Amino acid sequence: MKKVFFFDIDGTLAVNHYIPENNIKALHQLKESGYMTFICTGRAPFYAKKMFGDLVSGYICCNGRYILFNDHKLHGEAFQPEKLKWYLQRFKQLHLGALLVSDDVSMSYDLTDDEIVAMKKEYGSNHIAEYDEKLPVYTFDLFYRDIHKRDEMIVAFQKELVINDHHGCGHCDCSTNGYDKGNAIAFILQHFSIAPEYAYAFGDGYNDQAMFREVSHRIAMKNGVKELQDKATYITDEVDHDGIMKALIYFGIINENEIKKEDAHD
Repeated sequence: MKKVFFFDIDGTLAVNHYIPENNIKALHQLKESGYMTFICTGRAPFYAKKMFGDLVSGYICCNGRYILFNDHKLHGEAFQPEKLKWYLQRFKQLHLGALLVSDDVSMSYDLTDDEIVAMKKEYGSNHIAEYDEKLPVYTFDLFYRDIHKRDEMIVAFQKELVINDHHGCGHCDCSTNGYDKGNAIAFILQHFSIAPEYAYAFGDGYNDQAMFREVSHRIAMKNGVKELQDKATYITDEVDHDGIMKALIYFGIINENEIKKEDAHD
């Protein structure tokens, strides 16, 4: 039976936009072995593709609301106009900025000039635009700017959103309770007729709990949040201590001796 692997990016495959060499090797090895692999992230599709290119089979982006497979859009779950309008009104009431993610651009909404400059640096100027209500929106990052505003935001959206804080840097990505990473994984498993016992998910954050809901093999990083580790079937090492490779060796997916031979050859 074919196996499929789902990987979060930040804190799981990468550290501050840097992908450790052994994580790249692990993705190469999975691809060469014929396994299906998906990046599973709150990030925009263009951002994830820029980082990983053809290292993986596909991408679950926007915290589950956008799916690419073999560079083709497999599924998209954009916000309905009235629901998006409701969110935007709440952002204004709470004095929050937002970055609204569409297919090829992220749109600024009440961001400061400094925040826009920072986002252009991170995503590229061609991927940051002003808000255009004609474009579909699949997810958003919220900019709360100080710790007290963050706590207020979490309380205000506790029924609608799962907040995944970006390590205290003043902004966060959000999963909707109506559609998350887990829903996207369920869609993929059904689409490709793969049973949950042949599915593996790797994560470190609050929003990765949704991934664990749909798969039998739930791998949390040692650097992950306790809430995720409590739901894991296996806790591996930290992202920058070969946690991905060690887990794949533990499950017998990658042969440790073959990796040692490759390293010796290099």
